[in-house]
Amino acid sequence: MKGKAEMEPLEAREGSEVVNGSVTVWRPWQLKQFELFQAVTVSTSSRQQFTQEYLIISGQSGTVSSFQYRNAPASGHIAEGKLLVIEPGETWTSQVKDNTSHHLFIDSAWLQQFATEQLHWELPLPHFPSQTFSDPSLSRTMHDLVANSLAPASRLQQEELLLRLFAPLLQVHAEDARALPQLGREHPAVKRVKEYLQAYYAQEVSLQELAGVTNMSPFHLARVIRQTVGVPPHAYQTQLRLAHARTLLAQGFEVGYVAHETGFADQSHFTRQFKRYFLVPPGSYRKTTRLF
Repeated sequence: MKGKAEMEPLEAREGSEVVNGSVTVWRPWQLKQFELFQAVTVSTSSRQQFTQEYLIISGQSGTVSSFQYRNAPASGHIAEGKLLVIEPGETWTSQVKDNTSHHLFIDSAWLQQFATEQLHWELPLPHFPSQTFSDPSLSRTMHDLVANSLAPASRLQQEELLLRLFAPLLQVHAEDARALPQLGREHPAVKRVKEYLQAYYAQEVSLQELAGVTNMSPFHLARVIRQTVGVPPHAYQTQLRLAHARTLLAQGFEVGYVAHETGFADQSHFTRQFKRYFLVPPGSYRKTTRLF
């Protein structure tokens, strides 16, 4: 395993699109269950995003020109102490201006194990109902995690800091998903399409093929997916490819190999897409986050 991760401020470009500001990415204490993004005075055009992990966003300053998550739009100032938790499998759209924030990705299996072992909480994966919430204490703990996550620390120190963050997050802001039956009412066709694309994310898949899986017309299926998931089927597949690409890059695989394995047309296309969604080139991401 590598030691201290090297971080590089980067400016990302997608064609004529310019992302102002700097983005750094690293794994706290090189733990594979976490990934930290630090964005400093970043401005972007509107971007659709997707995560297969839990994501905590801690706002420091800036303006959200547009934000939509779970079909609920929001906009305005991102004050210090504001947090947002996005759950695995969710998509959202955002546009920010001069935004400074911390983004922490957390492996869902780790979070469930943590809740069981540390909090004796025998529940399924937690649900966070609020779109955003204010918790200055949690925000300060996130800041402490960012500030200390590259310094040498014993396992005990690491666990104490993680407990300070996740215990109140789960105990105060999470709900038992079993008490929320509406969460399980996903359209059956959407569930089947997600499962199919998860299995064949790296392959060329036609809309007619997806329609056959769901016994719906291509037109009706495309409309249901966009309305329910928030993005059309091809965009959802791209997000899945990028999520798998992040994992392979963190394991140290070369960019060209990752592009091929995740179904992108070529390395150039993969690089453009990766920079567009994660704001850093895949080569730099690989350099700063690889686990071995």
